Amino acid sequence: MNSRELMRAAMRGEPVARIPTMPQVCHDTAVRIYEEDWIEGMMRCLEQPARINEYVIRLARQTGCDGLRIWAPGRPVQVVRQGDEVFQTDPQTGERIAKVDLHGGGYPVPFQPRRPIETLDDARKAIAGLKMSDQQIEQLRQHRALAPELFVASMAINLTMDTYCSVRGRENAYMDLVLQPRFVHSVLEMILEASIETTERMLAVGLDALMIGDAASSASLISPRHFEHFCLPYYRRYCRHFTSRDILLYIHVCGNSSPILEMMADTGVQCVEPLDTLAGVDLADAKRRIGERVVLMGGVHTLVLAEGTPAEVTANAIQCCLAAGPQRYILAAADMVPPQTPLANLQAMVDVARNSLWKGHSR
Repeated sequence: MNSRELMRAAMRGEPVARIPTMPQVCHDTAVRIYEEDWIEGMMRCLEQPARINEYVIRLARQTGCDGLRIWAPGRPVQVVRQGDEVFQTDPQTGERIAKVDLHGGGYPVPFQPRRPIETLDDARKAIAGLKMSDQQIEQLRQHRALAPELFVASMAINLTMDTYCSVRGRENAYMDLVLQPRFVHSVLEMILEASIETTERMLAVGLDALMIGDAASSASLISPRHFEHFCLPYYRRYCRHFTSRDILLYIHVCGNSSPILEMMADTGVQCVEPLDTLAGVDLADAKRRIGERVVLMGGVHTLVLAEGTPAEVTANAIQCCLAAGPQRYILAAADMVPPQTPLANLQAMVDVARNSLWKGHSR
């Protein structure tokens, strides 16, 4: 059983010979590991977006990860460097229009935020712009083919609050849940439709799984009641649409997801992650509450990964395996692997799963 087969079986909840691992590596970690001048490396990723997946695949292979995520490459971004800062520039005028967040993903943050949508017509146009082009789908297919032996996941369009916040503005979005819920539902319907349409086209890529959820913690920042009303129905409808298809689904809600774990398990996904221990999620509690219904993935403390020693990472990963494994559990970081994580620390986490180092230990 190769890594891809192991991960597919584990995510379906089938018995497996060892705990698999899908650490949630992003390209900013790989760039810092491989490039002497990592800022220049991040600039190249903006100028040549296809490099992003290549970095992730390289690092996953080197460390022995069983699974990884890739993204549809975006449009090239023109950038300029000033010392340790990087700015996006307008291709026509050369004017600086955004500062690149080098420590939070490596993407431009505009100086002038996009005007929030005000009408349903505005929303329709904004969401249409989120759909993948044929070129992006083809590039995704090519990148997936670079790692045929590995379990590869991706994502279409973020469902529910992340995308709603991106088109409406976070402050407006949270107020809308109370002041204009009908408007929110109308926009969420558009997001769901666009996500399903994009996912249908992505199925030809050969992916093993698709991630749904709210990667910017939007869903964990609203109340459980609002999550149940505004998020859960759309997750469920998305999952039902793909129930009979050969694609696995997992939900990502970072932040403190403890109050909504049961609802996350009720969406229809096979797996719940990232079990953000930094935000207060307890793995043993999650295992007790939803571990018989869905597979759990995540839990390794991100600050330990970033700032601890390899021995401390090993100890933390072992405790995660003991609390949530050995079956129906996938070892991973409790959110994205921090960009400053040393190679030795990432390798220590992977080795716990690949070498079953948790055996012989107790909680």
